[in-house]
Amino acid sequence: MKTFLGVLSTGKGTWGQVAHIVDNTDYQEVYLISNEWAQDKFSCSKKVNWIIIDPRKGFSEILGDIEEQFPKNLTEIDLNIHSGSGKEHSAILAILQKKKIKFNIITINAEGIIKY
Repeated sequence: MKTFLGVLSTGKGTWGQVAHIVDNTDYQEVYLISNEWAQDKFSCSKKVNWIIIDPRKGFSEILGDIEEQFPKNLTEIDLNIHSGSGKEHSAILAILQKKKIKFNIITINAEGIIKY
């Protein structure tokens, strides 16, 4: 199953990148990590499964909040961390490593959507 995991935080244009990737790629599941405000404001063409955090918390608390809400059955994902902070990114990478989930980085460059 093709699954996307992304972070929505502050940063000019970062929400547009996430929406563009989700809208133009064939994902069966979309998970976004953000706060409740973003959950109310963000829109894209696919159903979004939200992982809600408080970005003002420390790393350990963010890690726990994400892990508690993280889907149980993932084995491989496309990951976009263009938006967000080091605490959020570090927490996601720690969870992916702990759960041994394979991932590709997906982003946009001048040529379009690209995976690494």
